[in-house]
Amino acid sequence: MAVPSTLRAYGCEQRSEPAQLTQKEAKAASVPSTFRAYQYEKFGSPDCELRLRESVPTSRLEATQLRIKVHSAALNPADQKIMQDFGLAITGRQPSAEAPFGMGFDVAGTVVETGDNVTQFKEGDAVYAMAPFSSFGTFAEYVAIEEQFVALKPENVTFEEAASVPYTALTSYQALFEHASLKEGERVLILGGSTATGSVAVQLARAMGAFVIATAIGCQDYLLVESLGANQVIDVSRQKWANVVDAHSVDVMYDCGVERKAWNYDAQAALKKDSGRYVTINPMMQPRAAKFGAKCIGEIMVHPSAEQLRELSSFIESGALKPVVDSVYSFERLLPALEKLKTKKARGKVVLRAAY
Repeated sequence: MAVPSTLRAYGCEQRSEPAQLTQKEAKAASVPSTFRAYQYEKFGSPDCELRLRESVPTSRLEATQLRIKVHSAALNPADQKIMQDFGLAITGRQPSAEAPFGMGFDVAGTVVETGDNVTQFKEGDAVYAMAPFSSFGTFAEYVAIEEQFVALKPENVTFEEAASVPYTALTSYQALFEHASLKEGERVLILGGSTATGSVAVQLARAMGAFVIATAIGCQDYLLVESLGANQVIDVSRQKWANVVDAHSVDVMYDCGVERKAWNYDAQAALKKDSGRYVTINPMMQPRAAKFGAKCIGEIMVHPSAEQLRELSSFIESGALKPVVDSVYSFERLLPALEKLKTKKARGKVVLRAAY
């Protein structure tokens, strides 16, 4: 999980701790002076270090922030990777008793307060967002987030469905279009079509007019990926995709975290010579030089973007992109939800519901 040089540009700079509201100020803002949130004071296993705090002080909003009453928040593998493996590399700091870390990036809920300089939202708006790497912590009853990362929730989806979208949809949108520059009429091979990122990638690529080939494991995954609109689905529990895809026939290959060594082995033989592009969300260890001229873009890291969320909303509202939710857990059952995610058997997103 490498940290790109552009990380700071995407809102990952360190910030000083915000001032806390007094009870009088909180009451005036129609929010409680404290709220419940999951936090940890040390890196480590969620079983050992993650706590549900009952009385987290409500912070004063910055001028460009919104306060969102969280309805739902979705889980991502990055939540545990930051807590257990890469937290210091990603954030540049350590959690502590004085400044604990929250958990969670995806959020959908209702605006209950706006900063003085907020211009696009008002109290009562239903919104969704991906929190930046500098201030994640959406597994909470309330979250403060910069206006630049927030978009109105599409009206034709539930809060649970909306919460499932930002991190994975932005990841796949950026991988396919920002990094790989997928174009209408091109052929894309998506490794892991039934994963959370893969299910979005299949739909986005189809909506943009690409010919979509995607891999799946087993009958249920196959049927899911087929239902999402893939032109061709390969069940890799029965045959290797490398034996099915024609040599040098793929314009873009997108690994959704299922084949760490794809570039070094079969990918280059499937990608078009000189013009093929390979992108992955996996860390790449010692990638080999290109044999036939295809470009190895390598691992990408998602960045939050309200502008791109608005574009994704248009896909959702048109029916071209349908959120895929595997399961919904109550707020108190975050640990079982994290365990479900770790099994890698979820078809779509695992969602935490904070409000009823």
